[in-house]
Amino acid sequence: MLGNGYLRGMNGMNGINGTEGLDGVVLLDDGRGHFGPLTDLRSTADLRSGMLTTGARLLHDVGLPLAALRVPEGLAGIVESNHPGVPVNRPPVGRGGFLVLNTRMLDGCSGPLPGAHTAALDAHGDIRMAVVDHAAVSALLEGGTFPDAVATSVTDGPALAEAAWDVFTTAGDRIAGDLDRLGAGWGSPPDASPVGPTVLGDHPVRIAATATFDPGVVMDARAGAIAIGANVHVGINAAIHGPCAVLESTRVADHAMLKANTVIGPHCRVGGEIGGTVFQGFANKSHHGHLGDSWVGAWANLGAGTVNSNLLNTYGDVAMRLSPDGPRLRSGRQFLGCVIGDHAKTAIGTRIMTGTSIGTGAMIATSTPPAATVPAFTWATDAGTRCYRFDKFLAVARSVMARRQLELDAAAEARLRGLHPEAGREVGS
Repeated sequence: MLGNGYLRGMNGMNGINGTEGLDGVVLLDDGRGHFGPLTDLRSTADLRSGMLTTGARLLHDVGLPLAALRVPEGLAGIVESNHPGVPVNRPPVGRGGFLVLNTRMLDGCSGPLPGAHTAALDAHGDIRMAVVDHAAVSALLEGGTFPDAVATSVTDGPALAEAAWDVFTTAGDRIAGDLDRLGAGWGSPPDASPVGPTVLGDHPVRIAATATFDPGVVMDARAGAIAIGANVHVGINAAIHGPCAVLESTRVADHAMLKANTVIGPHCRVGGEIGGTVFQGFANKSHHGHLGDSWVGAWANLGAGTVNSNLLNTYGDVAMRLSPDGPRLRSGRQFLGCVIGDHAKTAIGTRIMTGTSIGTGAMIATSTPPAATVPAFTWATDAGTRCYRFDKFLAVARSVMARRQLELDAAAEARLRGLHPEAGREVGS
């Protein structure tokens, strides 16, 4: 039962400010939508959908601590490893009320919250948010559904993402809002130092104190905000066009062009021409080549001269099949490049066609473009395709992560093993 203090808090709610009596937030990844490789190794809560991940944005907006996460069962181990101390698919600590937020709400949480014991649904019947007691949230966490005692209502509210491109093709729209969320303590306006970047335009430009710039850097904020994180280095004559965010410890190569609506996650190496693209973090595209309207997973590495197409020669609606057994979906977008899964790699000179999905752990080394949908752990060369042997994949993954002083933990290895079609068998290259 919800106590009287909780109910008093609920009765006085206006928007997201009336959270009295709530013990915390339960982030709900309901496993719905079509996200392909984006959610092979993470919950939708941990997808970078702007400067922030979606979960971090939701938590900031409501000002409550994370109490628990509900995720698809196959992700429980790796999500628990990435959120130490937070119950995953288990009841939270506390006996008061809890706010449940669907992590497909990419734009954050705004507007009125539901009343007590109520779940707000979208037009498809999916839970958008709910305010419930410990018993109801425990039922959701352990079984995936609320008990019948929780009332439901279909309400207007933030749209829920339906497909992978909803995450990365709109990330630039969230940069200015995320800067506001992070506050004045996140970076400062550029100074007029002769060795600092040349800044154009009036949109916000925020630069962390430990970021460094070589001569000739231009930051064009005429169309949107620009954010440069801690320990970022931007090389000679690089150009950055807002809205754009480059997050901590990333290196931007000499002469790079980062075009609008781009988010480069932490600890990346980027060069060439990149636009309308999200790097989740810890990925490399150090060399020349165009990458547009795409998503790049963690630990991916794109060889020199890798290029992609993001526009059909018909100028038509781009369709994408995100996984081999998934539907071919119309994106409703004229510009849509590719999805490149975590730990995927491309050889020098790789050409990627419009609307391609490259699965987790795949290796592409072909002189012709890869298939439109590349299964996870595909080893593709001009001699044909086979399955990347899991022991060899693991050895490479560990070597790559060790270069950043990180290790592949047991939960990540178990999840990768579960995704591999032939893990433990001596097949492939």
